[in-house]
Amino acid sequence: MPNSIPNDIYQYSLHSAYTAGLQTGGPPVAFLTNHGTYGYGFFADGTTMLQVDRTAYTFSSTGKATKAAQDAQLPFVMVCVFQPERRLGVDGMFGNMTVLRDMFKNGEGQKVNVPIPFAVRGAFSKVKTKEGEWKNVQGTIFGFAVPKWASGVSGGWDGEKANGLRCAFLSGDKGTGGTVEDFECVTGSFLEFAKMGRFHLGMPFGAEAAEFEKMDLA
Repeated sequence: MPNSIPNDIYQYSLHSAYTAGLQTGGPPVAFLTNHGTYGYGFFADGTTMLQVDRTAYTFSSTGKATKAAQDAQLPFVMVCVFQPERRLGVDGMFGNMTVLRDMFKNGEGQKVNVPIPFAVRGAFSKVKTKEGEWKNVQGTIFGFAVPKWASGVSGGWDGEKANGLRCAFLSGDKGTGGTVEDFECVTGSFLEFAKMGRFHLGMPFGAEAAEFEKMDLA
């Protein structure tokens, strides 16, 4: 692979393949830092992976965060060397999941047709994840805004909570977090984001390649 350029996205496998059952294999956590400082993905057991500042975390069913094992494999993952191009305070154009989604979806009156890595940092009055809910908490949300055309490639538009955003939360003390379903910021928080330049997609390899080839992903 070529050297990583800021905000290039490196993805392994297709989200449609992961949801269809290809949930084994993939690159190990130790490989992530070769191509990204921040990332989002899934482990073989279905738990979420969030990479923040080159460190990967996993979350229990109750939202306890722990550093992921370096040899743990990721059958689906997206990473990038995150270098924000814009920064907005909570008093600007965003403040919760709905407003953030609409901003990325419409992009100042125009639809955004490239994936966007983003981070929300600071204080939250509420962060609701599939693992639990926290109030009056500090931390970081990182993820990707995915255009609808890329739903089968990177997900974000499947299921009842489809909104084009793939993101997870890690508390400031790095003790809790999970897959974000909703959040509300308070004054002092800020959003950072950038448009992707290039998209690099690695297909399943080894034993998983044969299974991938048999799938009907249409």
